[in-house]
Amino acid sequence: MKDSIIEIEHRPGGEIVLRFKSPGISAIPSETIDHFVTAQKEMLLALRSLLDSAIKYTEQAEKPGTKKRNKIEVQ
Repeated sequence: MKDSIIEIEHRPGGEIVLRFKSPGISAIPSETIDHFVTAQKEMLLALRSLLDSAIKYTEQAEKPGTKKRNKIEVQ
């Protein structure tokens, strides 16, 4: 849909691109726009959850003692 408020693109490797456009069409009822705004907020909350998880994962990896060392014998 060309007039969609939210555009989702799936890319190779599992990447997902989200594009949000402002509802600018006055023919859309205000109730519908309210639903779109709520949906957009829910998508942003979902993204926040993903970012929080990624930050937590990164912080765990940075803690001392979490990195494993491999002993390599040189001949």
